[in-house]
Amino acid sequence: MFVLFGVLFHLSSLLEDQYHIKGYIKGLLLAVPLLFLCSTSYLSGKLIGENKQKMRRFILIGAALTTISLVFVREDVTLIWLLTLLSSAGIGIGLALPCLDALITEGIEKEERGLVTSFYSSMRFVGVAAGPPVTALLMKHQSSIIYFVLAAASFLIIAAAFAGIKPSKTS
Repeated sequence: MFVLFGVLFHLSSLLEDQYHIKGYIKGLLLAVPLLFLCSTSYLSGKLIGENKQKMRRFILIGAALTTISLVFVREDVTLIWLLTLLSSAGIGIGLALPCLDALITEGIEKEERGLVTSFYSSMRFVGVAAGPPVTALLMKHQSSIIYFVLAAASFLIIAAAFAGIKPSKTS
């Protein structure tokens, strides 16, 4: 979620500064990547069920799509291309997020589930709260670096999913 809110914060400032879009039109444009994320998240959750093989694939594909999309974001791109790339990143996040949620809640013993899920939820909210200020700090020094930082974070998710999720053939 840190990725999403950091990107939306940056997109909001780009829409005003570079494309001179304000008011409700800006809100509608910001909703486009969120629409793709929410729709994909819903469909992804429906498709995975309890199949850990699918979860692993969806996490890998989602993180790869997010990484690739964010690498190509630049401040000098057209508005349509920017929204397309960010919507593509939203699709990637939407593919991975339900799988990560399911793995965390299903993969923990019942005695520890409350502690782990509360820690996980807390970290998600910290990400939502920290995304815009961290993005603002990165933009202050060099705004183009933010997408590379976010792409690197997505790449780390790919590596962690590949190394850490080893479902059995029966799941």
